[in-house]
Amino acid sequence: MKKNIFKFWLINFLISVALFFIYNIVIAATKTTDGNLFEKLMQILELLLNMGFAFIYFIAMVISSFVLPLNLVEKIRNNFFLSLLTFLGIPLFCFIFIITNALIDIRLQNFTILTTLAIFSTIGLLLTTIQFLLFRKRIKNYNFNK
Repeated sequence: MKKNIFKFWLINFLISVALFFIYNIVIAATKTTDGNLFEKLMQILELLLNMGFAFIYFIAMVISSFVLPLNLVEKIRNNFFLSLLTFLGIPLFCFIFIITNALIDIRLQNFTILTTLAIFSTIGLLLTTIQFLLFRKRIKNYNFNK
């Protein structure tokens, strides 16, 4: 069982790292406009803010992946809800926070940094949910074969 949990932790960690790098590539690929000094300064500040959000997102995802080994505790592993919290607790909290702020920005007609972050957090949450379902299936088979 330890090997299975370690594999899930490693995959979750690698997903977090991959999403972080892809998010940075998307940030780097944003188009800049030529303008006066003030517009260039604003673009630099937006880039720095984007990189800061990406780093905070990465830290949150790494922390959430380090919670997965709590499934080594039998009470947590065999309880569906507690196991769900170890996989999706922190990512879901971050997702709700980001989506709420992104919807406020969209409502104000500002398609900004948070919309890109919301897309990546949605992808991360979907991948973690799939990983959780696979983990529960493996736990069910492990307990059945015991």
